[in-house]
Amino acid sequence: MNDFIFNIIININNFIYVNYYYSFFIYFFIAIIFFTLSLPGGLIISLASGFFFGFLTGFFINIISASIGSLIFIIFSKTIFKKIFNKYYLKYSEKLSKYIQKSSFEYLILIRLMFGSPLVFQNICISMLNISKIKIFTSSLIGFAPLMLLFSYSGSYVSNVLTLKEITLIDIFSWEVIIILLIIICFTILRIALKK
Repeated sequence: MNDFIFNIIININNFIYVNYYYSFFIYFFIAIIFFTLSLPGGLIISLASGFFFGFLTGFFINIISASIGSLIFIIFSKTIFKKIFNKYYLKYSEKLSKYIQKSSFEYLILIRLMFGSPLVFQNICISMLNISKIKIFTSSLIGFAPLMLLFSYSGSYVSNVLTLKEITLIDIFSWEVIIILLIIICFTILRIALKK
């Protein structure tokens, strides 16, 4: 079974090597569609981009496709909520927007920094807010960055198929990565606290 999986990975790598730009655009387009639909399994898509395209290109694919896909989902769900649940949507949207008005950018970044909460849940929560599309896109870029860096790095690290069996979680989730994530979260929470 392992040989079968390794053969598939080697064939995909060979195809990407021969058709790099074509593969890049196809994968980028698939990733945007995937994140637009907010399907489960975003971790696999994010790891695979680092695995197949390398750290920097994988990071670029991850951060841009997740941000664009989420923005498309948010715009679409806002439209649906307004049409179907207009009375309730306006009522709760105004309440939530007033509550986070002073620190909306920071709250959006914190929502994006939350690892574990499904992307569809994050996007639905954000679609309930009265916030500009530019602010949503920018906060998504910033909020997704640490995790996408980690996923791209992990995928790139694992890309050496010969050493795939020797990698441990300690190699991927080093203390440096965990400390950087904690510092970003602490600074964002501190900024929100200081604004109040």
